[in-house]
Amino acid sequence: MAPPDGNTRQAILQLIRENPFVSQKDLALRLNISRSAVAAHISALIREGEIVGRAYVLPERRPVLCIGGANIDRKIQTMAPIQYGTSNPAFVSESHGGVARNIAENLARLGVLPVLVTMVGHDQEGESLLERARQAGVDVSHAIRLGSGRTGTYTAVLDADGSLAVALADMAIYDEFSVQLLAPRLRLMRQSELTVLDTNLPAESLAHVIAEAASTGTHLLVVPVSVPKAMRLPQSLEGVWALIANRDEVAALSGVAVAGPEGLRQACAALRKRGCRVVVVTLGQDGVAWVDASGRFGEMPAEPVQVVDVTGAGDAFVAGFAFGMVHKLGVQQACRFAARLAQRTLLTQETVCPEITSRLAHTWLTEILSVD
Repeated sequence: MAPPDGNTRQAILQLIRENPFVSQKDLALRLNISRSAVAAHISALIREGEIVGRAYVLPERRPVLCIGGANIDRKIQTMAPIQYGTSNPAFVSESHGGVARNIAENLARLGVLPVLVTMVGHDQEGESLLERARQAGVDVSHAIRLGSGRTGTYTAVLDADGSLAVALADMAIYDEFSVQLLAPRLRLMRQSELTVLDTNLPAESLAHVIAEAASTGTHLLVVPVSVPKAMRLPQSLEGVWALIANRDEVAALSGVAVAGPEGLRQACAALRKRGCRVVVVTLGQDGVAWVDASGRFGEMPAEPVQVVDVTGAGDAFVAGFAFGMVHKLGVQQACRFAARLAQRTLLTQETVCPEITSRLAHTWLTEILSVD
């Protein structure tokens, strides 16, 4: 069966990465589409700079390394406002999630080359997660399969308006994400454009990655998964280029009440004193604030949007910011791009918006650069 049209171009790119000498006839047979359709996609990929010339030469690009969680997401959304202590009619759906995995898939859709280092069990859920990531264009060859563990699950209970009521996480497998298992894979940091790290890992492993980034000079983005997991971060954040966190996580990490611009400034300043160069605070409907590497404070209001589902929007923001870093944007420009990606994700029930493509990403990039 042919892939959906929105995925065809990424599928062609993946097949070319695997075999740069593959013929258009073979591509058509592999994807069950016409040879003329393959030719049209190839022409578009050349125009977009995804392929250099007629020999299918891919441009030299360094990957983005994503380290952290990959799990099964289950969403339960009530048909009417939640009533506690009684039964609520609801819709139930299941999808592939995990902060690092979501970021990696977003990056693949944006046209970046992601490498995912995660941990899953030797079970059907784990195989499904890795196969879906492969199909999306994510390199999962460095993922860890743990025979004694159960692949992580995250269950989000959403109110009728799409807001999160409560989340339940079975993430015990990540307790096994030891320095011993992780260390051999950290050589990838030297080969990558940048590294994104979520805090699903144990405290010792987080400290090890941050120390490795400090010693190698790698640009490291750290993403707290929740307030409790944010507290696993070491006291010294030397080695963290950017911390991207929500209001509650920043307040917990800094020890400063985040209320108003002055509270934001003080919280960000406290985190910069601990060693990270850039702090970005996502504020939901209030937009985003940041302090850049020179200490300048900035804010950006959120565009009004009719929220369908909040799940995955924060991960999309991080992926958008990482895309901005890959393309050498400033912090403010990267936040603008990230906000666009997050807003598009809020409009879909999917954890990763299926409408995102490298062509759309470069349209946004051009628009943002033209404004600034």
